[in-house]
Amino acid sequence: MTQVIANLAMSVDGFIAGPGDGCEDLFGFYEDGSAELRVADGWPAFHMDEPSATLFQEAVARTGCHVMGRRLYDLTNGWDGHPGNEAPIVVVTHEAPPSHPEGVPYVFTDDVPTAIARARELAGDLDGAVAGGSVARQALDAGLLDVIDVSLVPVVLGAGIPWFAGARGPVRLSDPVVHEGRGVTHLRYRVLRD
Repeated sequence: MTQVIANLAMSVDGFIAGPGDGCEDLFGFYEDGSAELRVADGWPAFHMDEPSATLFQEAVARTGCHVMGRRLYDLTNGWDGHPGNEAPIVVVTHEAPPSHPEGVPYVFTDDVPTAIARARELAGDLDGAVAGGSVARQALDAGLLDVIDVSLVPVVLGAGIPWFAGARGPVRLSDPVVHEGRGVTHLRYRVLRD
Protein backbone atom coordinates (compact mmCIF):
# COMPACT_ATOMS: atom_id res chain seq x y z
CA MET A 1 0.00 0.00 0.00
CA THR A 2 1.29 3.41 -0.87
CA GLN A 3 -0.25 5.43 1.99
CA VAL A 4 -2.78 5.12 4.79
CA ILE A 5 -5.18 8.06 4.56
CA ALA A 6 -7.84 9.14 7.05
CA ASN A 7 -10.48 11.22 5.32
CA LEU A 8 -13.69 12.71 6.63
CA ALA A 9 -15.89 15.77 6.47
CA MET A 10 -15.59 17.87 9.61
CA SER A 11 -17.27 20.94 11.07
CA VAL A 12 -15.23 24.03 11.92
CA ASP A 13 -15.47 23.04 15.59
CA GLY A 14 -13.99 19.58 14.92
CA PHE A 15 -17.00 17.26 14.77
CA ILE A 16 -17.44 14.45 12.20
CA ALA A 17 -21.06 13.89 13.18
CA GLY A 18 -23.59 15.78 15.23
CA PRO A 19 -25.48 14.51 18.25
CA GLY A 20 -27.27 11.28 17.43
CA ASP A 21 -24.83 10.59 14.56
CA GLY A 22 -26.42 13.21 12.30
CA CYS A 23 -24.23 14.10 9.32
CA GLU A 24 -26.61 16.10 7.13
CA ASP A 25 -24.88 19.41 7.82
CA LEU A 26 -21.50 17.93 6.80
CA PHE A 27 -22.33 16.48 3.41
CA GLY A 28 -24.16 19.33 1.67
CA PHE A 29 -21.18 19.83 -0.67
CA TYR A 30 -21.93 16.40 -2.19
CA GLU A 31 -25.03 18.04 -3.73
CA ASP A 32 -23.79 21.58 -4.35
CA GLY A 33 -22.54 21.50 -7.93
CA SER A 34 -23.10 20.43 -11.50
CA ALA A 35 -20.49 17.65 -11.84
CA GLU A 36 -22.38 14.36 -11.64
CA LEU A 37 -20.55 11.43 -10.02
CA ARG A 38 -21.72 7.84 -9.83
CA VAL A 39 -19.60 5.81 -7.47
CA ALA A 40 -21.50 2.52 -7.33
CA ASP A 41 -24.38 0.78 -9.02
CA GLY A 42 -27.63 1.42 -7.21
CA TRP A 43 -26.35 4.53 -5.42
CA PRO A 44 -27.70 7.95 -6.25
CA ALA A 45 -25.38 10.28 -8.12
CA PHE A 46 -23.52 13.05 -6.30
CA HIS A 47 -23.51 16.56 -7.78
CA MET A 48 -20.35 18.35 -6.66
CA ASP A 49 -18.54 21.41 -7.87
CA GLU A 50 -15.60 20.70 -10.21
CA PRO A 51 -12.77 21.02 -7.63
CA SER A 52 -14.52 18.69 -5.16
CA ALA A 53 -15.50 16.24 -7.89
CA THR A 54 -11.92 16.05 -9.18
CA LEU A 55 -10.52 15.37 -5.69
CA PHE A 56 -13.22 12.80 -4.99
CA GLN A 57 -12.60 10.95 -8.28
CA GLU A 58 -8.85 10.91 -7.67
CA ALA A 59 -9.34 9.53 -4.14
CA VAL A 60 -11.68 6.80 -5.35
CA ALA A 61 -9.28 5.80 -8.14
CA ARG A 62 -6.29 5.45 -5.81
CA THR A 63 -8.07 3.60 -2.95
CA GLY A 64 -7.43 -0.13 -2.87
CA CYS A 65 -8.95 -0.94 0.53
CA HIS A 66 -11.14 0.67 3.18
CA VAL A 67 -10.85 0.31 6.96
CA MET A 68 -13.79 1.05 9.25
CA GLY A 69 -14.92 0.26 12.77
CA ARG A 70 -17.91 -1.85 13.69
CA ARG A 71 -19.96 1.19 14.71
CA LEU A 72 -19.65 2.82 11.26
CA TYR A 73 -20.22 -0.58 9.66
CA ASP A 74 -23.51 -0.92 11.58
CA LEU A 75 -24.59 2.68 10.86
CA THR A 76 -24.02 2.28 7.09
CA ASN A 77 -24.72 -1.45 6.75
CA GLY A 78 -21.15 -1.81 5.54
CA TRP A 79 -21.87 0.78 2.85
CA ASP A 80 -24.28 -1.85 1.50
CA GLY A 81 -21.30 -3.70 0.03
CA HIS A 82 -20.42 -0.82 -2.30
CA PRO A 83 -17.93 1.65 -0.81
CA GLY A 84 -17.64 3.63 -4.02
CA ASN A 85 -14.83 1.87 -5.80
CA GLU A 86 -15.58 -1.78 -5.11
CA ALA A 87 -12.44 -2.14 -2.98
CA PRO A 88 -12.40 -4.58 -0.04
CA ILE A 89 -13.45 -3.39 3.41
CA VAL A 90 -11.61 -4.34 6.61
CA VAL A 91 -13.82 -3.96 9.69
CA VAL A 92 -12.36 -3.62 13.18
CA THR A 93 -14.63 -5.50 15.57
CA HIS A 94 -14.43 -7.92 18.47
CA GLU A 95 -17.41 -9.82 17.08
CA ALA A 96 -18.01 -10.26 13.37
CA PRO A 97 -21.64 -9.95 12.30
CA PRO A 98 -23.41 -13.19 11.37
CA SER A 99 -23.73 -11.99 7.77
CA HIS A 100 -22.71 -9.04 5.63
CA PRO A 101 -23.99 -7.35 2.47
CA GLU A 102 -23.25 -8.78 -0.95
CA GLY A 103 -20.67 -6.87 -2.94
CA VAL A 104 -17.07 -6.31 -1.98
CA PRO A 105 -15.05 -8.72 0.16
CA TYR A 106 -15.16 -8.04 3.90
CA VAL A 107 -12.45 -8.93 6.39
CA PHE A 108 -13.19 -8.76 10.11
CA THR A 109 -10.37 -8.33 12.63
CA ASP A 110 -10.23 -7.25 16.24
CA ASP A 111 -7.57 -4.53 16.34
CA VAL A 112 -6.44 -1.54 14.31
CA PRO A 113 -2.80 -2.57 13.65
CA THR A 114 -3.95 -5.92 12.27
CA ALA A 115 -6.63 -4.17 10.19
CA ILE A 116 -4.08 -1.76 8.69
CA ALA A 117 -1.66 -4.64 7.96
CA ARG A 118 -4.45 -6.58 6.23
CA ALA A 119 -5.50 -3.46 4.30
CA ARG A 120 -1.90 -3.04 3.11
CA GLU A 121 -2.00 -6.56 1.67
CA LEU A 122 -5.38 -6.08 0.02
CA ALA A 123 -4.62 -2.62 -1.41
CA GLY A 124 -1.42 -3.65 -3.16
CA ASP A 125 0.03 -0.55 -4.85
CA LEU A 126 -3.01 1.59 -4.02
CA ASP A 127 -3.86 3.56 -0.86
CA GLY A 128 -5.82 2.48 2.17
CA ALA A 129 -8.65 4.75 3.32
CA VAL A 130 -9.51 4.85 7.02
CA ALA A 131 -13.05 6.01 7.78
CA GLY A 132 -14.53 6.83 11.16
CA GLY A 133 -13.38 8.54 14.30
CA SER A 134 -12.21 5.84 16.67
CA VAL A 135 -10.34 3.76 14.11
CA ALA A 136 -8.60 6.84 12.65
CA ARG A 137 -7.57 8.01 16.14
CA GLN A 138 -6.21 4.56 17.01
CA ALA A 139 -4.29 4.42 13.71
CA LEU A 140 -2.82 7.86 14.43
CA ASP A 141 -1.85 6.79 17.96
CA ALA A 142 -0.15 3.66 16.56
CA GLY A 143 1.84 5.72 14.04
CA LEU A 144 0.02 4.08 11.11
CA LEU A 145 -1.49 7.15 9.41
CA ASP A 146 0.43 8.88 6.62
CA VAL A 147 -2.12 11.49 5.54
CA ILE A 148 -5.15 13.24 7.03
CA ASP A 149 -7.63 14.64 4.51
CA VAL A 150 -10.17 17.01 6.01
CA SER A 151 -13.18 18.29 4.10
CA LEU A 152 -13.78 21.31 6.31
CA VAL A 153 -17.41 22.39 6.14
CA PRO A 154 -18.37 25.92 7.20
CA VAL A 155 -20.72 24.96 10.02
CA VAL A 156 -20.37 24.95 13.80
CA LEU A 157 -22.23 21.94 15.18
CA GLY A 158 -21.64 22.77 18.85
CA ALA A 159 -21.69 19.12 19.91
CA GLY A 160 -21.29 15.68 18.44
CA ILE A 161 -18.54 13.19 17.69
CA PRO A 162 -15.06 14.75 17.56
CA TRP A 163 -12.53 13.35 15.14
CA PHE A 164 -9.21 13.07 16.97
CA ALA A 165 -10.20 13.97 20.53
CA GLY A 166 -8.19 11.92 23.03
CA ALA A 167 -5.37 11.14 20.59
CA ARG A 168 -1.85 10.93 21.93
CA GLY A 169 -0.15 14.14 21.10
CA PRO A 170 1.36 16.18 19.97
CA VAL A 171 1.38 14.81 16.44
CA ARG A 172 2.95 17.23 14.00
CA LEU A 173 1.43 17.72 10.56
CA SER A 174 2.74 19.34 7.40
CA ASP A 175 1.39 22.61 6.12
CA PRO A 176 -1.88 21.85 4.33
CA VAL A 177 -2.45 21.47 0.64
CA VAL A 178 -5.64 23.49 0.17
CA HIS A 179 -8.39 23.09 -2.44
CA GLU A 180 -11.38 25.40 -2.21
CA GLY A 181 -14.78 24.06 -3.15
CA ARG A 182 -18.33 25.30 -2.85
CA GLY A 183 -19.43 24.82 0.75
CA VAL A 184 -16.17 23.05 1.68
CA THR A 185 -12.43 23.56 1.94
CA HIS A 186 -10.38 20.42 1.33
CA LEU A 187 -7.20 20.23 3.41
CA ARG A 188 -4.51 17.56 3.05
CA TYR A 189 -1.95 17.13 5.82
CA ARG A 190 0.97 14.72 5.84
CA VAL A 191 1.74 13.20 9.24
CA LEU A 192 5.30 14.17 10.06
CA ARG A 193 7.59 11.50 11.46
CA ASP A 194 10.37 12.27 13.94
